[in-house]
Amino acid sequence: DGGRLVGPINKWVYASFAPKEHAFRMARLEANKRGFTEESGKLIQIVSDGDPDLAFYAAKYFPSAEHTIDFWHVVEYLWEAGRGLFDDGSKALRAWVRDLEGDLFEGRVDKILGEMRRRLALIPKTGPGNKGRRERVSDAIEYISKRRDHIDYGRLRRRDLEISTGPVEGA
Repeated sequence: DGGRLVGPINKWVYASFAPKEHAFRMARLEANKRGFTEESGKLIQIVSDGDPDLAFYAAKYFPSAEHTIDFWHVVEYLWEAGRGLFDDGSKALRAWVRDLEGDLFEGRVDKILGEMRRRLALIPKTGPGNKGRRERVSDAIEYISKRRDHIDYGRLRRRDLEISTGPVEGA
């Protein structure tokens, strides 16, 4: 519609209790059947929660696909980091996460990582509760750093691609 993608076309929903790889084998078969072979040059996007196994199978079965980590899963890490910096439930926590959420939505990952690294440096290495506070922030930094190529939501939105698993989970 006006050059933008509209809804799923020929939607097919599949569920299984088989191992993760099975889902990727099935998806590859369906993609091939529908003309989305690796040789077709057609865009394939895979949106996941950041699970390393899913990233492995996505690369194995869809090496040229656009692999995206769900926006809201990344936001969960921002909240966890924030709980290491601010009192849980505080206005300061909500404001901090809201600001970083805006940066994330626009694809400013370096700014987010810089902010978290700056805040981490301010937490003393010793003292009551500081180890846990530092771990929360460090874990978020590590999660986002490892997935930075898959969370440029500003670029993805400009390309009219999905940034969350909501449409799939809703199916």
